[in-house]
Amino acid sequence: MDKLYGRYNPYTKYGRRKAREEAQRRIANYTPEEKAEYDKFHAGCSVLIFVAFIIVCVLIAVIAGPEALIEWLK
Repeated sequence: MDKLYGRYNPYTKYGRRKAREEAQRRIANYTPEEKAEYDKFHAGCSVLIFVAFIIVCVLIAVIAGPEALIEWLK
């Protein structure tokens, strides 16, 4: 089975850097259609994470009060 990011150890600083560089090279070589799909997926994930954060903030504010929310955000 071929490894996704080469033969570098992903648990070392060097290995993470090599994996990041390889991922950046692959993304830079995307076709415009692939780039649009990647951007759309990335934006969708960002929106999903933001909505989850807002829901958690509202739940904390409702259950424990605004003071607890401010303390949690610090």
